[in-house]
This record gives sequence, structure tokens and C-alpha cells, in this order.
Amino acid sequence: MTTASATATLSRLDQSGRVLGPRALKTRARILDATLAMLDEKSMRDLRVIDIARRIGSSPATFYQYFKDVEDVVLELSTQLNDAVPAMIEVIQGDWRGREGYERGRRLGNLCLERWGPCAAVLRVRNTAAVEGDAAFRAARLETLLPILTALGDIIREVRPLPSPNPPNGEWQGGEVHPISAAFIMVGGLEEMVQHHVRFEKRFSADGEGTPQIVNTFASMMQFVLS
Repeated sequence: MTTASATATLSRLDQSGRVLGPRALKTRARILDATLAMLDEKSMRDLRVIDIARRIGSSPATFYQYFKDVEDVVLELSTQLNDAVPAMIEVIQGDWRGREGYERGRRLGNLCLERWGPCAAVLRVRNTAAVEGDAAFRAARLETLLPILTALGDIIREVRPLPSPNPPNGEWQGGEVHPISAAFIMVGGLEEMVQHHVRFEKRFSADGEGTPQIVNTFASMMQFVLS
């Protein structure tokens, strides 16, 4: 798996291994921005190198100086999702009780929307490719999500030990909440919220439901599990 430092180093090199200067870095960034915008218009499979080159007013030859193919660009965009992970973990690692815990959940939800929302198309493409069996995209998804899963799982393991099969008073104590399983469900919810909150708001705004209601409800659900 490519580490964050290795990815940063690779982003400063062209396909021949030469260090990129300021002008080349700007061209590379334009390719990334154009690809991100076009993923909102068509699928990765339908996106061609020539489409991206035309969008930035350049040629396929210029594109190939920086990337091998369209998937290479999308993988690079996927690694940029990692930039938000440290801030997310900082929010997760705290007290989830009371009003403070609820507000912590809202901060986490809004942070995901703020940092991942502009890259929702990349999130969708990465996850689809991962589900379809692409090893590189599976690795990219795991690299982003594993630290979040671990942070959530550690808290759940501490605050929600598995119930005894023979409770002393004989009363039902509630079903099992397994740490990684619960963390997996919550992370999936965060990804779904980022990808679908706009469509959800369009569909249910007449019922008084939209992005704020999703964030508030998700915060309440997270607090229930994490406190």
C-alpha cells in the first residue's frame, strides 16, 4: 500500500521520474481538477484521456507526461481523501457523552461533508471500482478508512463491552455490539451521507428533511453507540 509520504513524493515526479517544476505542477493540478469535474458528468470507464486534455486546452501527450491513464488520475484523487482523516480522528477521539458528545457527532458529520463533499464523485468511483474487484482501488479505500475504523473501534471496545450471556439479574441486556462491525457500519454511513445528501435533500425537502437533519440524526446515532 502506498503511504502518504510516498504518494506526496510521487506527485512531484513526472512519468519519467523527473522532478516537476512550478509550471509542471500547475499543469498536473489542472489535470486533476478537470478529471474531478468530469467525473460528475460521466463514469470513469467513459472518460477518455483526450476528453481531459481538451478540457484543459492541452494534448494527450501532455497528459501522459504526468499520468499513465485515467484510472491513474482517479487513484491520485482518491489518495487526496486521506488529507481529511487526521482531523476526523481528532474529532472522534473524545468524550461522546452528553451535549458535548452530540455536538462532536455533528462536527464529524459536517467535517466529512466539507472535506469529502467536493470529492463525492471520486468517492463513488473509488468504491464502485473496489466492489468490482480492482485491487488498486480496494487498497486506496482501505488506506483511507482503516484509521477511522480503528479509532471508532477502540472507543466502542472500551465503552461497550459485549453483554454477558448470563446476566446476573436474568434480564435482557441488549444485543451484541461488536467494535469493528459497528465502526464499519458507521463509516459506511458517513460515505453514504457524503455521496447522497444532495439528492436526499431534493427528494425530501418538502417534508422538512435535508442535510442538517441527516447530520443531526447521524450524530445522535453515533453518540448512542460511542457513549
